[in-house]
Amino acid sequence: MMRRICERWLMVMMAATCLSGTLSVGKALSEDPATTAKARVAVSIDDQAGRLTIRVDGEPKIVYCYDDSVDLPHFDPFCSASGRPMTVKMTDPYPHHRSFWVGEKHVQLSGQSEHADVYNALYSGVKASPDAKRAVAPFRDRVTHVSFGDLEIDGNNATFSEKLTWYHGSTPVLDEHRQYRVRALGNGEYFLDFAFQLTAAYGDVTVKRDTSHYAIPYIRMNDSFNVESGGGRIVNSEGGINQEGTDKQIANWVDYHAPVDGGDREGLACFLHPSTGPPHRWLTRDYGTWGPRAPKAFHATTFTIAKGESYDQRVGLLVHHGDSQSGRVDQRYQDYCDGRL
Repeated sequence: MMRRICERWLMVMMAATCLSGTLSVGKALSEDPATTAKARVAVSIDDQAGRLTIRVDGEPKIVYCYDDSVDLPHFDPFCSASGRPMTVKMTDPYPHHRSFWVGEKHVQLSGQSEHADVYNALYSGVKASPDAKRAVAPFRDRVTHVSFGDLEIDGNNATFSEKLTWYHGSTPVLDEHRQYRVRALGNGEYFLDFAFQLTAAYGDVTVKRDTSHYAIPYIRMNDSFNVESGGGRIVNSEGGINQEGTDKQIANWVDYHAPVDGGDREGLACFLHPSTGPPHRWLTRDYGTWGPRAPKAFHATTFTIAKGESYDQRVGLLVHHGDSQSGRVDQRYQDYCDGRL
């Protein structure tokens, strides 16, 4: 786990344009041949607004927010196969949740007297008045977008990378490098392969984790898709159901799906890539927050990332029609593991 990700993509700066094209790739077993030929991915970047938008078959599916006003760059929202928002970036309670995001509660750079709490970065901002409901920028603890790179868009596939820096005040604590791969699967379905490294570029970094309050990355479903309000259902690869049967349980994947108009269902599944090691525990909540925890050696413990070294994670996110069975979640997980998705 404490290693550098093997895949290295050549860094090139990309223009803030929307590109598309064709790419010859191996067909995933889970694709629908009748619709795959029509599927296309497009990416547009507006640095002035701090928004990156991913479109599938011409429809916006994912918006990534990274402007200077945010405490944490985050996705908002993830849209379902039919285009419905599935996630929410700010709620009451827990307004620090960010739809789909990466954060840690306790990261401390060697030589510094205080740790950064990026998970609760929202509360490190300033208030315009004592009775203001929300803090705003500047935030003491924050993650700052630096640059995108490696943009390649061809037909059903788009790949790009991103560099970010985690801060405590004016002090950079670590660098984060992300790799994104988006694949259109046809009929509105799509897949996001998401990998990131936390690199101790400025000195040794100590990370502390408790038993309950973390996932890496996090996902927050909205009230239309969660179990409590939207009639949603959580299912894991071992047959566990909802929070009671999936929280803190070991699994290869977790799927969160909910009913939509007409009696159909749509969902979002998260897969652990086999490079992360044996399957490990998950955080799941019926109110909508969920995500994979860390492998055993990095769960509920304190560890140090030595200067120049990295901590990494890789997951796949499948947006599908139906529930976990009709959406062929387990089959598509196998496709992901075998390099076909």
